[in-house]
Amino acid sequence: MSDQIILSSTLIALLCLFIWGKVRYDALAVGALFVLVVLEIIPANEAFAGFAHPAVITVALVLIISQGLTNSGIAGLVGKLIGGREFTEIQFMVSLLFIAAILSSFINNIGALAILLPITLNICQKMEWHPSKFLMPLAFACILGGMNTAIGTPPNIIISEYKASISNAGFNFFDFSYVGLMITIICILFIAFIGNKLIFLRKEVPSNENLIDLKGYLFEVIVNENSSSIGMTLHAFKKRAGEDTEILGIVSESGAVRKVQNNMRIKAGQILVIKTPPDDIGNILDIFDFSIPKELHSFDEDDLEEIEVMITPGSRLIGRKYEFFLKLAFEELNLLGLWRKGSKYRTRLTRETFRAGDVLLLGVRDLAEEDVSNKIKHLGLMPLRQRELQTIPSRSRLIKGLAFFLLSIFLVSFNYLSAAPAFLLCVLGFARIKIIDNDFYRKIDWPIIVMLAAMIPIGTALQTTGVSAEIASFISQYASDLGLFWILFIILIVTMATTDIINNAATAVIMAPISVGIGIELGYAIEPFLMVVAVGASCAFLTPIGHQCNTVVMGPGNYKFTDYWRMGLPMDILIILASIPMILFVWT
Repeated sequence: MSDQIILSSTLIALLCLFIWGKVRYDALAVGALFVLVVLEIIPANEAFAGFAHPAVITVALVLIISQGLTNSGIAGLVGKLIGGREFTEIQFMVSLLFIAAILSSFINNIGALAILLPITLNICQKMEWHPSKFLMPLAFACILGGMNTAIGTPPNIIISEYKASISNAGFNFFDFSYVGLMITIICILFIAFIGNKLIFLRKEVPSNENLIDLKGYLFEVIVNENSSSIGMTLHAFKKRAGEDTEILGIVSESGAVRKVQNNMRIKAGQILVIKTPPDDIGNILDIFDFSIPKELHSFDEDDLEEIEVMITPGSRLIGRKYEFFLKLAFEELNLLGLWRKGSKYRTRLTRETFRAGDVLLLGVRDLAEEDVSNKIKHLGLMPLRQRELQTIPSRSRLIKGLAFFLLSIFLVSFNYLSAAPAFLLCVLGFARIKIIDNDFYRKIDWPIIVMLAAMIPIGTALQTTGVSAEIASFISQYASDLGLFWILFIILIVTMATTDIINNAATAVIMAPISVGIGIELGYAIEPFLMVVAVGASCAFLTPIGHQCNTVVMGPGNYKFTDYWRMGLPMDILIILASIPMILFVWT
């Protein structure tokens, strides 16, 4: 079997597993790399070359810088900018989306979303606006903003470094702005005035008590010996507890959750799985004399403060169970309840595997304690309640942090330094002014880094084995009679479709050599082919799995999988119509 067949088969299998989505991207990429090394398609001494690749190093540094800027007090600055003003609905929409796009042009998309999501929810509550109308647009704006600079999104970094590896230099810092900025402005105006009307709104405006009305929180309670619920049927319990509260199951001795029947009667000592709004759980415990199991409730105090937090895509909890949470929380955080959209619970909270997008109800002694805030950040959790967002911790550190960042941008933009050393200088500056701590390496989204480091040798193998050249030659045979516009159109469509189902960085790694091969085969300059891949890899608007921002807002927005294409498809069409003429104008 030839190297080309082995590599192609492995890559097809990898893409199918990416689409399947049941296994982590980084594990799949490393597994594919291992197979190709064992089969001697990739030399063993090149297996880890991806970790030293400038694109991987740059992505890691950008993630650290994003966290440093967040720590410097940008959230407070943004909070002051939009949190204290009176807006009409359309004014807030436009302002929010442009601020999101600006932030995500320079910091990680998820970082920008983490700053703006609590502010958005708070203002929606205050103004009695439907949050679902704003959250998908917010996620899309964060994605759009990444198109504007060389560091805005991993695909841009990958494309720039790939160009540098096959030509004299990569793209400059603001080269992506020619097309990206136009796309961003057009799409934001579309979202604000037309697109948001395509969003299907499923729930009522949240109450004054809840920022997001998550009625499906899952709680575990023990039926105490003196509970008034003993002997009650489920029907009688629900009648007394209220329409929003129901018993979903009983925990067996093995830890599994057994379904309940309406004629079942409650017994002393049972562990019940209850679904109820977080604001009601306290009354339920008091009325029926229930208690939270000790393994979930480590504090002796009864007056715990509650906070809702979301597990972000970069959280250390993803793929872990309660034991890991307990180990890292050090009794500062109690897991009281969990909310997960569209999933059934078949085991105890202590045995559930955490996923990105899960919302946790945590009990803490004092929300104002610095240790509580640090622990939440350490775990990669995003608070869904606005707490002191308008407070800037240190104006001096904020100014110094922005100065170091702007200096690094200046050095890269005018080619005094390449991206990696310039951003390393910025990180060292951040460490000097203490807006990143000794745990900065934990701020890096390691799954992205590992996946990218594993995919780069695979992408190189596409070239060395001749697979990308064969694909390019095959396509070129049928595209030779087409104009450049239609060739770029086809590449853009394929890239868009791919990035909606697999990671955008992996899409860029795979599509870059193929598109360049097509361009060279047909005698065109490589720049428009690379730029169209950069644009297409960032257009993950059709599914909630296409981009992490889409995944994060799915729960709070109460969106379904099929909701995204309603606004995403018209946006994709608009981007196609706008981007290709602009790419041809600038790069040909």
